[in-house]
This record gives sequence, structure tokens and C-alpha cells, in this order.
Amino acid sequence: MKFILFRHGHSLANQESRIVSSLEHGTKKNGGPLGTGFGLSDKGKQEVHLSATSLADHIKSYSTSTKKQTQVSILASPFKRTLETANLIHDTLQTSLDMHIPSPVQVLDLRERFFGEFEMQTPSDDLYTAVWNQDAIDPFHQKFGVESVATVTQRTTGVVRSEEQKVEEGAETFVILVSHGDALQILQTAMRGWSGDRHRQLEHLNTASWREVKWCPELAEVHRR
Repeated sequence: MKFILFRHGHSLANQESRIVSSLEHGTKKNGGPLGTGFGLSDKGKQEVHLSATSLADHIKSYSTSTKKQTQVSILASPFKRTLETANLIHDTLQTSLDMHIPSPVQVLDLRERFFGEFEMQTPSDDLYTAVWNQDAIDPFHQKFGVESVATVTQRTTGVVRSEEQKVEEGAETFVILVSHGDALQILQTAMRGWSGDRHRQLEHLNTASWREVKWCPELAEVHRR
């Protein structure tokens, strides 16, 4: 089983430099600059298609080089921008790989990290930085009412562990986790075996970018027991 982290494409929230981190605002189909909620921008839709095409090439290359059958599973945060991203990934991969891929499954634990009192505020970059500076001191902090790094770690790694319990029958499964910048940053930090206060030390995922990840050897051994 292989895990692919895929960050949602450029969104209408990104376009406004606005933090949209609650389920209430992130799943709405109204509001936002176009009255349709905070889904993907036109730029985001284009970049997701291009990135999903490169992911399809990666999966094809793996299948060709290993001569293994592959199957794909897509799990997504229930936010509008992630669901739109997941559906575009699904359609692109299904066409490019010429195979049936189940529809994306919504997984609540892949939701955005909640940013507390900064919800719906701008400019997002400055506000994120204020939170990340505190993260580097204490991954358990909830200053500004934010969800702690430790809590995000627990729920996102739980998604990976749950998927690992599923039995693969012959084919190699690519599990694509469609989520958000902080959630994926914190997840890959945990899988590397690093403490949560170091999550900004890893190269971040740009919008619509993907990365294959795996547990560090020490944690992989623990999970095999």
C-alpha cells in the first residue's frame, strides 16, 4: 500500500488570502467571492488537472516497472475545495489509467486544521505565521483558539493506520489523501518520526501538489508487529 498526500488546488479562499478552516464555512455551497462557497478557483482547477496527470504517469510507471496490478483509493476532507480537488483527480486518473476508480470517500479526520479566532480573517500568511511560531515552541498549544499540532497528528495518522488494516488482494493500492496544507504538513512530519514542533522544517506542499510518503523505518517496524 502506497500513500500519496495531495493538497487541494488553489482556492477562492487562497485568492482572497482568507483563512477558511471551520467545517461550517469550509463545506458551505454559498458565500465567498462568487456566492458559491470557498471551492477551487479557475487556476486551482487547471493546476489540479495537471498535477493529477503527473500522478497518473507515476502510477503507470510503477505498474510497468514492477509488473504489478494497481488500484486507486481516494479519501478526501469534506471541505468544498478538497472535494472538488478529489473529484478532478478521480476523473483525470480514471481517464489516464483507463481503469475503474471508486468515487472519492469523505473522511472527516482529513479536514483542515482549525485556526480559532483567525477564522475568516485576512491576510492569511501573517496569521498562519503567528500560529506556526507558537507551534515551534509547543506542539500542544491552543493559543488563539487553534487546534493543536498534537491533535491534528492524532487524527491524520489515524486515517493512515486505519487504511493499513485493509487487506490488499494481489494488487498494489495507491491511497490518495486529499487534504489541506497544515494537515498534510503535520501528517508527513509524524510519518517521518519527527516531533510536531518541527513541522515547518519540512518542504511544504504547494497547492495541487502531491507527494508519496511512508513511515520512517522505526515506525514501520512498530506497525508490522
